[in-house]
Parts: sequence; C-alpha cells; structure tokens
Amino acid sequence: MSRLNKFLAFIALAIFSPWAQAESSIGGSIEDYHWQETIDNAPLSPTEYGLRYAVHLKWVQDRERGLLFGYRGKLYAGKVHYDTFYQISGLPVATTTQYSGAIHEAQFSYRVNMANSHKLDYVGGLGLDTWQRSIGNNGFKQIEDFLIVYVRGGITLDKFGKTPGFHGGGGLKYPLYTREDAHLDNQGYDSNPILTPGKDISLYAELGYRIGKDWDVLGYYDSWRFKRSNTVIASRGGVLWEISQPQSSMDAYGIKAMYSF
Repeated sequence: MSRLNKFLAFIALAIFSPWAQAESSIGGSIEDYHWQETIDNAPLSPTEYGLRYAVHLKWVQDRERGLLFGYRGKLYAGKVHYDTFYQISGLPVATTTQYSGAIHEAQFSYRVNMANSHKLDYVGGLGLDTWQRSIGNNGFKQIEDFLIVYVRGGITLDKFGKTPGFHGGGGLKYPLYTREDAHLDNQGYDSNPILTPGKDISLYAELGYRIGKDWDVLGYYDSWRFKRSNTVIASRGGVLWEISQPQSSMDAYGIKAMYSF
C-alpha cells in the first residue's frame, strides 16, 4: 500500500470509527463583500462591493480533549458592483462582477478541557479556495479564475453539551500557492501566461450565539491580502503589453445561521 493510500485509510478510520463522535452542521449566510486593487499612478482604485450568498457545511469530531479532525466547506456566489477605469483613457467606468466559488478545508485541532464547562481548540487547517470573476455586462465579459491553497491557524472557544451561550474564535491565514488564469487569449492576446498573486497574511474571525441545542447564529469576518503578482508579457495587435494582478485586498462581513445534527 502506498503512503498516500495509507494516509487516506487513516483519515477514513478516524472519521468513521465508532469512537469518532462528531458534530455536523449546515447553514446559509449573506455577506457584505469588498475587493480593492491598488495600482500605482492610477486615477482611482478599482473596487468591488455588494452582497454575496453562501451555503456552509461543517463536520468536526466531538470529544472532551485531544487531537480532532474536521472539515469545513463553503459554496458562494453573487453579483457585485465594480467601479474601475479604462486603461487607455483613464476615464472611470461602472460595471458588475459575477462571483462563484468554493472552499474546502481539512482541519486538525487539539482540544483542551477547561474546568468541564468550556472547550478550547487550537485549530489548524489546510484549504483550497477557488473562485471565478466574470467582469462586465452588455455583451462584454472578462473571466478570471483564481486558485488559492492556504493554511490557517487560530483558536476557538465553546461550551460543552450544545448549551445556549456565546462562542467564537479567530486567527490567521496564509496562501501557500496562488494561481490566476485571466484568460488573456480570450481578450485578443496571442498567449495566456498565468499570474501568481503575491502572498500575504490575512485575518478571519467569528462570534456566535447558540439558540437551544440545534441552532447557531454567527457573525463572521473573512479576508484575503495579496501582494502584486509577477509581470507577464503578451502581444495584442502587434503590441507587447506588460500585465500583472495589482496588490489586492478582500474583506467579507457576514451573518449566518447553522443547524447542527
């Protein structure tokens, strides 16, 4: 048996073994989304803003203490406003961006029992965040596909027994691998070199209140910070262009309801 197969078998045993008591939850959210790009000597900073909608899924082992495994998933979509400018004239223009994306994250945490009333988890995660931006309207579309492999680490504090009360947590995220396919060959360029947004640390946090044993209402914050990408060269109309993804920041403030089973 290969090392990969042994690892997958170990994970499956951890998830499905009889001792692996677990809590699963599913829910939905609405979030206020902001994306901003910083371009040197530009007439304005291109900015996206608006509402996105998401479905959330969470699974985590539930024991008093020790090493735990879990999974977190998110599917999200929405159409937001986009204020930008024409590259040649510098004149401002308003359009829209359609988003669709998914997050998959494997979680590993260590739980500390605090006086039999609260549980403190030191959480680590390895995740994949992929999304597509479809920019434009009135027959013009610019497609950008992002793929981010990341790690995150932080803490969560909760009460035992699904009893009513506040709970929450937060921490840091860092991208290990970044890839942006701007589909330049669909915009009149003769090639499609791939961009790699620069890596930077970002934050996440959430604060929730459990209503009874089955329902939670939570407010959350999520973010991405990317430095300017590499510069690529592509030809269009016999002219060589230098192309890069500007320094970019994403902030999402959301509220979600989750049902546990």
